[in-house]
Amino acid sequence: MAPKKGLLEGFAKEVGVSIRDFFSRVPEQAAADLRQGGIPAVERAGMPYSVVSQYGYNSLAEHLRIDSDLMVRYGEYSDMDNYPEITSCLDIFADDATTPDMERGKSVWVTAENQDIATGLDTMLHKTILVEDDLWPLARTVAKMGNAFGELLVSQQGLVGINFMPPETVRRVEDPRGNLMGFVQDVRGEFNLTMDDFYKLAKQRKVQNQASMVTVFEDWEVVHWRLRGKHLRSVYGHGVIDGARYIWKRLVLLEDAILIYKLTRAPSRYAFYVDVGQMDAERGLAYVNRVKNNFKKQKFVSPSTGKLDMRHNPMSHDDDFFIPVVNGKESTRIEVLQGPDYSETDTVEYHRDKLVAALKTPRAYLGIGADAETKGALSSLDIRFARTVMRLQREIRNGLKKACRVHLVASGANPDDHDYDVHLSVPSAILELAKLEVMSAKADLATRFGEFVGTKWILTKLFGYTDDEAVAIMAEKDDDLLRKAKIEAQVQAMIQSAMRPQQPTEQPPGDQ
Repeated sequence: MAPKKGLLEGFAKEVGVSIRDFFSRVPEQAAADLRQGGIPAVERAGMPYSVVSQYGYNSLAEHLRIDSDLMVRYGEYSDMDNYPEITSCLDIFADDATTPDMERGKSVWVTAENQDIATGLDTMLHKTILVEDDLWPLARTVAKMGNAFGELLVSQQGLVGINFMPPETVRRVEDPRGNLMGFVQDVRGEFNLTMDDFYKLAKQRKVQNQASMVTVFEDWEVVHWRLRGKHLRSVYGHGVIDGARYIWKRLVLLEDAILIYKLTRAPSRYAFYVDVGQMDAERGLAYVNRVKNNFKKQKFVSPSTGKLDMRHNPMSHDDDFFIPVVNGKESTRIEVLQGPDYSETDTVEYHRDKLVAALKTPRAYLGIGADAETKGALSSLDIRFARTVMRLQREIRNGLKKACRVHLVASGANPDDHDYDVHLSVPSAILELAKLEVMSAKADLATRFGEFVGTKWILTKLFGYTDDEAVAIMAEKDDDLLRKAKIEAQVQAMIQSAMRPQQPTEQPPGDQ
């Protein structure tokens, strides 16, 4: 589809040139691309477009291309996990997301209005499915792949286990309107099922329970943890390292290039200047080769063949050179050629800084520039990192809440009749302290405003309570004040009664 003429005219008018001058000022290939609808010629031919490809490095452009295909992303996520900084980043995400609570000694717990429901769900999580053992690898997989799938194993007693499946082998099945119909697992990775095939396999699974390369599940049988956020309403999630794919590819290429150069060009070498006298070119070259063999080759008799053999004999650091001298004049000399000092540490550090920024992890956590981070700056970075970890925790909580819901249904309870929630510990104590400081500041401000406004205004405007909640809090506070006043009155009466002097009792006449 060709670009609209008015759009080009507006752009040309904005830069102060005509359309003819505009196409004459851009390169010929770029102008042809614009005339073809803005699609580069290499992309129309099925090749990735980039500045690198414009210079003829098509294979390099293919390597540096950022593909949005799910399987390609999974493969690159796995390759990135072999990079030291990225591996440490994923470990840190999993560690902070699953830190045990200091008071409870658990990483995850359940709260509910009905204490029996909370106890039952907590027992299921910690004693039946042993969620604490799988929580750390689950958090790391979600952070790395952006997706994790777990088959819920249900019995008459409720949920008895979760069978975690590789993300590469599971896909969601949705109708044209985006409603979840179920899941399919294909260990071959083909995923060429239609909706009719899905329904047919689902029916066969219910009747015959056949084991095959392709398995289908209903929507409630699988928990899908997905870390969404890069695209609105995306079907599958993206790993926290997805933003580092661009810079990671370039950083690895740069480090490999520097390493290859260091190994091949940087070592020092010897330059032998051999005096050939009046020899012609052919004899002189033969003489130089003979001298070279004396330095580089070692003659010996092979014990296996009994013949004379030549072996490479590199000189060690303690070998000496013996150079003949005629009349005190040096005819042959040896010089040491120092390899060029090719240093690109600034470029490497630039790309590494971009990688750390894409990983959203403080540099000090990765052991990079720890001395440069001040305590205040590190505290601020820790709070930002904690917010990123809490986004990961939110997805883990959502999946565990679905597992709890299935457990309640399987055990005969209606989950809609019970209000429950799954909690994970706050990943940063500094973030918790910051919240307490905010609450303390609000309390001080409420004390000052108490002279001018009522309690209901303070509760609704400063603390964010609703009108009904504020009325309930005020009524509860009044009840507490009345109860406290009654207790104080009773205590005061007891004190006065104890301090009142006792009247002497009269004795009977017979006792006198």
